[in-house]
Amino acid sequence: MKKVLFLGCNESQMDYLKALKDDDWHVVGTDLNLYAPGKNVCDKFYNCGYDSINELIAIGRKEGFTKTDKVFTASAQFAHLGASLFAEEFSIPYASRKTIEICLNKTQFYKYFSSLNIPIPNTYYINDEHELNKKLKSNQSKWYWLKSDFSKNPNYVYRFHSQAIPYDSINWKKDRYFKEKYILQPEHHGISLRINIYGSRFNVFDFESGKLTHKHHSEIENLKIIDSLRKIMESLNLKNWLVKFDIILEEQNFVVLDIGLEPPFRMRNESVRQGIRFEKYYIKQYLYGKIEYPDSLD
Repeated sequence: MKKVLFLGCNESQMDYLKALKDDDWHVVGTDLNLYAPGKNVCDKFYNCGYDSINELIAIGRKEGFTKTDKVFTASAQFAHLGASLFAEEFSIPYASRKTIEICLNKTQFYKYFSSLNIPIPNTYYINDEHELNKKLKSNQSKWYWLKSDFSKNPNYVYRFHSQAIPYDSINWKKDRYFKEKYILQPEHHGISLRINIYGSRFNVFDFESGKLTHKHHSEIENLKIIDSLRKIMESLNLKNWLVKFDIILEEQNFVVLDIGLEPPFRMRNESVRQGIRFEKYYIKQYLYGKIEYPDSLD
C-alpha cells in the first residue's frame, strides 16, 4: 500500500488530494480546520495543524509510517517545516530542517545567498524603529522596501520613500511573520520576474502580469542566472524540488529577491489555461522523482 501523510486539506489543496487518490495512494490527511473541505477525500483524517510536530509524529506512529512511506504538502511554505520534522522522525527522504529554515527566514537566506556570491540588493538588518530611522537618515534619499524576516506578502512588506516613512503602519509586535528583524533594501529598477526551476528545466513569468514569457531568455542566459539559481538549489539539496525565485533583471546585472517552496501558482494558472492537470505532474515529481511536465510550460 502506498501511504502518504498529507498536510493541509483546505480548498486550494483539493486537486492535489484528488490526484493522489486517482493514483491509488492511501492518504492520511491533517488540517487545523476540523471541517476542512478535503477531509472526506482522505482515507484517514486528523484534526491537527502542520506546526503541531508532536501530534504529527504521534499520528505517524499510530498509522504505522516507515521510511518507505511519503509526506507531502501543497500548503503554505511554513508547512514544509512540519513535513521535514515528520520525515526526519520516520527516516523518510525530504529536505532538511536546516534547509527549510533558511528558505523561510529572509535574514538567513540573504546571508546564505551572499555566501554563495549570488547578487542581492544592498541589505540592512533592522532590529527596531530607532535603527530604521538612523539607517534611512544616513543613506541616500530614495525608495525602499522593508520586509520582516518571515514576511509573506502582504504581511509586513512595505514600500516607501525615505522622506515619507510610514511609522504608524509598520508592525513591531512579534508574531509568525516578524520574529526578530526587518530587512531594509533600496528599490531596484528593472524587470520583475518569477523563475521556476525543476530539474534541467525552467520557466519565466512576468511578475506583474503573471504571464509565461520567453522575452528575456537571452538576457537570462547571458547573465547565467539559471546557473546561479541552480547553485542555490544544489547547495541546499533542493535539486529535485520545484523551486521558485523572484529576481530583478537589470541591463547588465540581476539581483535575487526571494526563494519559495510552495506550489507555484503562476505555473499552476498557466496549466489551467492550457488544460493541463498540473497537480498530477507535481505529485509525480515529489513522490516519484519524475519530472514530466508538458513542454508548453517551459
